[in-house]
Amino acid sequence: MLCLPGAYGGSTAPADTETLAPGVWHHSIDLVDGPWAIHVVEIDLLEARKAGIRLRTVRSPAEGLGLVKTSDLAADALAAINGDFFQAGTPGRPLGVQISEGELIGEPRSRSAFALAADGRPQTAVFELDAGLITRSGQVLPLSRLNRAPRSDAELTLYNRHAASREDSVRASVGFFLQSLDGTTSLVNDTAAVRVVQMRRQAWPLLLQRGQWLVAGGADFARQAAISPGDTVHLYCALPPSRGSLDVAIGGGPRIIRDGRVSIEHEREHLGESFANDRHPRSAIGLSRGGRHVFLVTVDGRQPGHSVGMTLPELAELMSADLAGFTKSRHNAWQAINLDGGGSTTMVVREHVVNRPSDQTGERPVANALVVMPPAAAG
Repeated sequence: MLCLPGAYGGSTAPADTETLAPGVWHHSIDLVDGPWAIHVVEIDLLEARKAGIRLRTVRSPAEGLGLVKTSDLAADALAAINGDFFQAGTPGRPLGVQISEGELIGEPRSRSAFALAADGRPQTAVFELDAGLITRSGQVLPLSRLNRAPRSDAELTLYNRHAASREDSVRASVGFFLQSLDGTTSLVNDTAAVRVVQMRRQAWPLLLQRGQWLVAGGADFARQAAISPGDTVHLYCALPPSRGSLDVAIGGGPRIIRDGRVSIEHEREHLGESFANDRHPRSAIGLSRGGRHVFLVTVDGRQPGHSVGMTLPELAELMSADLAGFTKSRHNAWQAINLDGGGSTTMVVREHVVNRPSDQTGERPVANALVVMPPAAAG
């Protein structure tokens, strides 16, 4: 039995802790004051990395156009939590950034995200997309989007092997097929020398492999002669404020803890007042001060007598003031961001859903998830 300090008035809370692997624990907590049913997966990044355990993002299968339950995305995982919000009109496409094993799947938006560098350093930030094509003559052509159709005649967009379309093709006025010349494949905070292999108009099949890209443009660009087949050009993609290689990233929002203090940044990230201040099921990611420990947190909601959900201020207070009361590290969250919640809130431990999703139909399919992979599957 643990007596938690902070916002919950010293409530006595049974905290069941299970060791999943070296540096990975699952904590189940019931707080009577809500009531609130809380699950936390705590990861000591240093110890887990030594044991070969890795964090990964996963999404629906290669076609990328279907939603999948978190439990199905968590096959062979030690644990998993649901990920980003997704677009209602394009099922399977997360709203924000996603990086999987160093490859950029979805472009960043103006909301907070969680990322891990290739050396294991974590961070939370609002990332930006700074991408472009440098032509043979040195002209820089900005790329505005990733794996999404151009929005205007003057816009250029970039597609990689993770692009998906209901018609299995890209439709644009002009497209250039690019092949890496220097072995670069991930293109996250990197520049690749590429050859313009082919140019097509109107429609392109989405048959891209590692080290291959498609740049598509609208009618204004189609009338220019900036690029020709056979050219050697350079393709770059940066995600400021990050630097160096990123291995993992998953979007969410808004930020709820900044430098150890509750900071509900829903207005800055274009989310409504009721979204922040009404009680809902919640999912979140937190980092300890110094970034050694990651906390994956779910709070059930919309279930009177079991768990009523939390406002974002309540969630931030829990993570900034009370996590130390029941985690192995005895740390609270120093930084934290919210993830998709409501009926999407799902925590999976050893391929079993351990929380109670709020939808009457049970676990809700989602666009992506963050998973904790054991050594044999960490790849």
